[in-house]
Amino acid sequence: MAWGAWAAGVRFVTGYPGTPSKGVFVALQRLKATRPPFRQPPVFHWAPNEKIALEMALGATLAGWPALVCVKSVGANVLLDALMTANLSGVPAPLVIALGDDPSAWTSQNEQDSRWLALMAEVPLLEPLGVEEAPWLMREAFRLSAEFALPVIVRFPKAFAQAQGALREASDPVSWPERPSLPSIASGGNALRLHAELHRKMKAIAEAGRDSPLNRLRGGGPMALLAVGFCATKVREVEERLGLDPEALFLLALATSSPLPHRWLAESLRGVERLLVVEEGEPIVETLLRSWAHREGWPGQVEGKGTGALPQEGELTLRSIGQALGRFVDIPEEALEALPDPQRPQGLALRFCEDCPYPPLLEALMTVCRTSGMEPVVAADPGCAVVAGPPYEVVRIKHSMGGSVNFIAALAKLEGNPRRRYIALVGDSDFFHGALLGILNAAHWRAPIALFVVDNGGAAFTGGQPHLGSGFDAEGHPMPPLSIEALLRAAGIPTQVVASQEAQELRRAVAWSLEAQGGPRALVYREPCPFVPLWTPEGLKPRKTEGKIVGE
Repeated sequence: MAWGAWAAGVRFVTGYPGTPSKGVFVALQRLKATRPPFRQPPVFHWAPNEKIALEMALGATLAGWPALVCVKSVGANVLLDALMTANLSGVPAPLVIALGDDPSAWTSQNEQDSRWLALMAEVPLLEPLGVEEAPWLMREAFRLSAEFALPVIVRFPKAFAQAQGALREASDPVSWPERPSLPSIASGGNALRLHAELHRKMKAIAEAGRDSPLNRLRGGGPMALLAVGFCATKVREVEERLGLDPEALFLLALATSSPLPHRWLAESLRGVERLLVVEEGEPIVETLLRSWAHREGWPGQVEGKGTGALPQEGELTLRSIGQALGRFVDIPEEALEALPDPQRPQGLALRFCEDCPYPPLLEALMTVCRTSGMEPVVAADPGCAVVAGPPYEVVRIKHSMGGSVNFIAALAKLEGNPRRRYIALVGDSDFFHGALLGILNAAHWRAPIALFVVDNGGAAFTGGQPHLGSGFDAEGHPMPPLSIEALLRAAGIPTQVVASQEAQELRRAVAWSLEAQGGPRALVYREPCPFVPLWTPEGLKPRKTEGKIVGE
């Protein structure tokens, strides 16, 4: 995918680190370091959050720069506000969103299917069929964005990001018509006109899908499989493992999943009586196909997750796909049982990495509360804190980035149990992503909470990417860091900074923070993660390379 964006002539690459989308960002950085660019080399920027990333990318297109935004599934929720007007205003230069979904929630708080967001925003969404097709699909995404002046989403699951395959180098940068960049306004005064124009664009894209080289057909017959995106690779692997004749199954591989290419479907499904839809996530294409079949009078039967042919929760495994294929062809049960069926273990059973700074802080909290007879109620945000297994199971509330402060502020203010101490546990990257406004609100509301900000130098859970307080940017250039404690004190929050794992010092600071009355108290715990890269004269280097357990 990175090579396709590189070949398309991307000039601005931004996003917020998350798995699996950060791999596209990092791979593009490697390309910049090793290959001559087709045009000017891209500029890289890790934004504080996904909404800011998309808005910066929109600004880049106003300057005539093709842009790429890299976000994971739950990060797409954050940028939706900006996307819901960018679809109307349009983009004067290509803009593509590389969106990594996480079926089974291997590294996320949910397993949402982000294709719903593309349907809601009425923007095109493409899904690579496999590794080999990915560069061409990404290049087509830039071309499509250029032709229709729309943001285009390229959605891929974590399994795609972990796959391997041989690539042919894409070539020839995408060209696009010059458009006036200003004005770029979406408002009540022009919303209806722009909405009608958006509908015309999406209809034209659906018509063009009939001739798209991204969609593939193989075989024929009255029983067919429609594999959406990377599921096409999984279906082919199931066939190989089971020794099935590929020509015995009519396979439609769909890459242009939104809008659906209705004419291509109508022509391809002539004579088909049963259609099994294999897709990762929710039965979205299956539902849309059933609606299309009813509207167009297609007499075939549509099966899939919605009919129980495939499980609706969790990542599709080779075994679950094989069992669904067994509805169409005879497959021995022992052969199906031999297919891989990895399942996401439930529960929080991980332990911290070697030399992690979190255990000393949590030990200090547990000791102070135990000796004083207080019950700690800890809310945390996504990141290293929430995977703590025994004996560090103190987190009671965890939902979304920046949410811990808001949950705990309301709970502390409205419940006010004198035996309880209310603690928000925030990471440093998370502080700048979504927590800061909640912290300001808690200070304004005078919520009696203890705020622990763990400043370990970067986004430790996703690979140590820098944030606004790290002191360097996405390309390793030194930058003046923003001071977390200065921002807290500017909000009127009493703040202590501890840069030590010494038990007594930590206990004193924790006990002080738990005495918060009439407003928050903050403890900034500044201990670097050994796996977060540090700036050296030789470039960015981690202090440790072995012993990492949490994150990537």
